[in-house]
Amino acid sequence: MAPDDTTPTDHSEDMTSGAQGGRDPSAARDRGQVVTWRAIAIALLIMPFQSTWIVHMEAIRNYTWPSMLALPLETVFVLLLLTAASAAIKRRRPRWALSQGELLTIYIMLAIGGVIVGFGLLEQVISWAIAPVGRATKENQWDQLFWQHLPSWLVLTNVDSLEALFRGDTTLLTRRHVASWMPVVLSWGGFFLAFFAVMMAMNTLLRRRWIEEERLTFPLVQLPLAVTEPTGRIFRNWLLWAGFGLAFVLGTLNGLHALFPAMPSFQPDLGSLNAHLGRRWSCFAKHGGPFWPPYPWAIGVAVFMPLEVSFSYWFFFWVVKLEELATVLTGWDIAPDAPFVYQQSAAALLAIGVYIVWAARKHFWSVVAGAIHPSRDLGDRREPIPYRAAIALFVAAIGFLCIFVWRAGMPVWLVPIFLSLYLSASLALSRIPAELGAPANEIHDAGPHQILTQIATPASFPVRGLVALTLLGWTSRSYGVDPTPHQMGGFKMAERTGLRTRGLAGAMFVAAVAGLVYGYLALLLPLYQLGADSSKLHFNTSGQYAFGELETWLTGVAPATGYRSTAMGFGFLFTLFLYAMRSRFLWWPFHPMGYLMAPTWFTHHLWLPVFLAWLAKLLLLRYGGLRTYAAALPFFFGLIIGDCVIGSLWALANLVFGAPTFAVWM
Repeated sequence: MAPDDTTPTDHSEDMTSGAQGGRDPSAARDRGQVVTWRAIAIALLIMPFQSTWIVHMEAIRNYTWPSMLALPLETVFVLLLLTAASAAIKRRRPRWALSQGELLTIYIMLAIGGVIVGFGLLEQVISWAIAPVGRATKENQWDQLFWQHLPSWLVLTNVDSLEALFRGDTTLLTRRHVASWMPVVLSWGGFFLAFFAVMMAMNTLLRRRWIEEERLTFPLVQLPLAVTEPTGRIFRNWLLWAGFGLAFVLGTLNGLHALFPAMPSFQPDLGSLNAHLGRRWSCFAKHGGPFWPPYPWAIGVAVFMPLEVSFSYWFFFWVVKLEELATVLTGWDIAPDAPFVYQQSAAALLAIGVYIVWAARKHFWSVVAGAIHPSRDLGDRREPIPYRAAIALFVAAIGFLCIFVWRAGMPVWLVPIFLSLYLSASLALSRIPAELGAPANEIHDAGPHQILTQIATPASFPVRGLVALTLLGWTSRSYGVDPTPHQMGGFKMAERTGLRTRGLAGAMFVAAVAGLVYGYLALLLPLYQLGADSSKLHFNTSGQYAFGELETWLTGVAPATGYRSTAMGFGFLFTLFLYAMRSRFLWWPFHPMGYLMAPTWFTHHLWLPVFLAWLAKLLLLRYGGLRTYAAALPFFFGLIIGDCVIGSLWALANLVFGAPTFAVWM
């Protein structure tokens, strides 16, 4: 096998197709479905309600975080409602019913809008925009340290608007507040749309490589494809209803326990085990401990992960825990973050991005070389954007980002370094759902400003450059919680159903713009009504933490970089080693993405359901074969749907009545 070949060893996609009736994807492509204005309009009508719902759950109630999941459960719930409504309408008015292509268009648009309004994007933007001036005090002396380097168009500087936002009991919809926010909203909105365009161009150039040549499995698209399949075959399978019933009943009983504590709970309580381990060894106290309930929906999602990936996911998690335990037992905990596993993960993310570009170098070169000759047919009629237009879009958007970052205060020499690191990581994060398919993919603090300030000391950078790096730090605060992976996932669903990708790409851009508008309003309106400092609101404070870190850099008390940079070097080289072994030996069981995800917060909470899914899939394949595995898939679909439905119903009850209810996730 050639080094740049990454032929998947799992057959989840083929088995899913078989479970749904043996449809031929190539035949579906030949039929062709168009993206309709009706589907776009329906998505735009639903998005404001979805944005309000997500803000209520995440920023107000601090109650589960649907926008952070790789398979957005609240969007799946809406998809199920639309599918059921369309099936009912089809009996009386067939022309009014939504086609599979329309349902998937709505799903993709809602998934993009839901991520934009959530914890990983606009919540971070607003937190960063209000922190440098709003959180300044006489004690931290931020006004003297870095205020003079803050671009007024990226942060909120109007003291009256800031005081009203923190105090509450007012409204955003005044001329003063709107005028104060407008430059910030437009500037960061422009930055995001340019980044969205860059990733759209990259995903367009890579679509054929990943989907048709490498045939990546895209585990997360299996459920939307199954529930929207025109014949509804999946809903006539008794195993689906068995899985649905199990998850739904458990969620109902646990929800009743949350309302009436006297009732028994069927949710395993592993808190005492975590507490006991945390008291003995501090490494087991991280992120609340390593033992959390085996969420049914997470088991259902993880079953579609390739075996080598799900194995690596939980295996490397315990390697990291043993590494941390050895650090404690040997007394080598020389720093709070020793043995520097997060630095290893950040370097692994960078290495994956570099490997992706290297593995696709021949593909990129053939596209670029062909685009230079105007008369050459590039064979891109089915691509989301014509290749020449995609290259032009990429160059224009990169140029905009370069000017933006430079105007934000970054030195000219640092601009290409920053953007190279940022886009490399973003490309890796677009690949992760396509190949890994884990229930959640968030990676904290693995962005350019963390990497650069740990390879070189913060004192190596000019003050204005450090301020610019901090201002842009929100982009990598929650890596993986962004809408760009839904681009390639949408293209995969289009390839399976015959949906025309050019219309789909346009719908994605519409969703991105609408998501920004709805998201800003959904967040800022309750902030001014309830108050960012009110106990009624649990708003994101990571911006305050980021500028506090900047304070330590500027006051000369930043931690030493030696061990951290060494850990990054090891993580980068070890990831490339894993790729090299995987490409040369079919029996090699360790996947680089498992190593990447090992230390993250989400892996602490999800390794157990992933392990159970890996074990179930291994037993099904070993003792029943591919046919048995394919026959069992509806049960795992049912687990996801059951948890999705009961979890959404409890969340809606929380929204309407305000009473504490059960969460199927956290």
